Amino acid sequence: MANFKLFDPMTMDSNTLPNVAGNYVFLLRKGSQLPKVDIEPKIPEVTLDGNTYQAIYTGIASENLRQRVYRTHFVGNNASRSTLRKSIGSLIGYDLIPRKEGDFKHKKFKPADEEKLTEWMMSNLLLAFVENADPEPWEVKLIAELNPPLNLEKNTNMVNKEFRALLSKLRCRPVIGSAEHFTSSMKTTIKKTIPTQSCYPINGGKMVKIIRRNVNFNRETNNFRCKFNNSSTFDILRVECSYNGETKVYEIESKNLTGRESITFYAYQNSESFTIAWQKAVADYIKEIKL
Repeated sequence: MANFKLFDPMTMDSNTLPNVAGNYVFLLRKGSQLPKVDIEPKIPEVTLDGNTYQAIYTGIASENLRQRVYRTHFVGNNASRSTLRKSIGSLIGYDLIPRKEGDFKHKKFKPADEEKLTEWMMSNLLLAFVENADPEPWEVKLIAELNPPLNLEKNTNMVNKEFRALLSKLRCRPVIGSAEHFTSSMKTTIKKTIPTQSCYPINGGKMVKIIRRNVNFNRETNNFRCKFNNSSTFDILRVECSYNGETKVYEIESKNLTGRESITFYAYQNSESFTIAWQKAVADYIKEIKL
């Protein structure tokens, strides 16, 4: 994996991932392990930048590594769009629900479990990636050479065959209840999730503070507070708002946050998408950006 680069979602800006096609391999952090089930898989080791990691899954981004890897897998919040999220959540034992009412083919996890799954992945996984205009042949080669335990398709290796069969069964469990029933019950059962925050230097020596918020419409209110505390500790505040596999990104300079410890946005559902409106005090200063 000499040409692969390492991405750490906890310490690196998502801009590190390019908007081009490529291959990627998900790695366990040192000291991390997959959730335990009845059969323990054999996990291959790879060497990158002189360090040894365990490889659990490889995939391709046919157009955009950043979109596929970061927004769909790491913070996508919808396991029906991510094979990796669905596999890990199934190993943990999260209940499956329909992606939409009456759709029993496409399954995801309960919103609160999707948020916990994102936290688990951010805390336990690293990513190796490489730009590649024709990634499919490499995917076949990586699956054959590495035999990552979470790759079910295109994998005929006898090693981990029993584990893959068990994982397939876990992924095919029947859904629990209905999307409509679950949505109505979530108003009284869902817990408030603490937003994930991080602060990184970027080109030019500026510090960017990132707040990630998963938009949830099963709440009594549609306003979301983004608390950043002391604005003098960073130059730019970036807020990444995710819903149903889509992420909207906004930035505001810290000089426009003087005297504040938080800002608020309002989320509005639009079919399977969503719209963000910022409080009047910062609406003129905060801008949507494309990563």
